[in-house]
Amino acid sequence: MGFFVLLGFVVYVVLAIFVVKVLEKYSGSKIAKYVAVAVFVLIPTWDIVPGQLYFQYLCKEQAGIKVFKQVEVERSYFKPNGQPDEEKLADHFKSSIKVDKYYSTMFHITRFESSLQDKKTGEVVGLSVQLSYHGGWLNANMFPVGSGTWCAGYSPYRDVWTEVIKPKS
Repeated sequence: MGFFVLLGFVVYVVLAIFVVKVLEKYSGSKIAKYVAVAVFVLIPTWDIVPGQLYFQYLCKEQAGIKVFKQVEVERSYFKPNGQPDEEKLADHFKSSIKVDKYYSTMFHITRFESSLQDKKTGEVVGLSVQLSYHGGWLNANMFPVGSGTWCAGYSPYRDVWTEVIKPKS
């Protein structure tokens, strides 16, 4: 795979040089030459800056944990490390995760939504939204399995369970 990426890059650079030289020779215009260089630079990179800006905006507006109702339970529902024991709480709460890999196809942003619902009332007591940015189109297509960039403040150890479920005092 790496060899073909390198080969593609070399062919792209050679094509760019060829087009710039032809434009320079037949048009005689420095502006045409600079426009051609700009086009060849922007084709693989145009969406990086707007994609990063859109991702930062989404992080600010959507990402994070929303607690609609804090629930106090006995200490027996907690693990020794202080985390809520999801297995013991499974009779009372339902956790669901939605992954929208195509949340923003233009900017390669994936949205993860985790909700916690009280089984007795059906009420959603907490919601966690996280986003992942996979770079510009070139990066997203060349390395589609990569983990991407997460919104600032993301931690796999801080989730909707730990924010909603608290020990009784």
